[in-house]
Amino acid sequence: MTTPNPALRREVIAIYKELLNLGKAYPLGYDYFRPRLHKAFASNASLTEEKDIRKGVERAEFVKKEIEALYYLKKYRSMRQRYDKL
Repeated sequence: MTTPNPALRREVIAIYKELLNLGKAYPLGYDYFRPRLHKAFASNASLTEEKDIRKGVERAEFVKKEIEALYYLKKYRSMRQRYDKL
């Protein structure tokens, strides 16, 4: 077993923290979001190959973009609903 790259470890921790922060405004609630995020990261904790870890980070970035899109859509819909009545 090889020692993981410290820069890669920091990258994984950073994306985890970003996703946790995004989860605070998740529509189903933080209590729904956090355990699922933790489970997703824990299931990949055994990865040791750098390319596999990078693939996981890319997947996490994609999920982050999807969550942000969900928030923007929710905001757009509420604003449209609010201002279409005028």
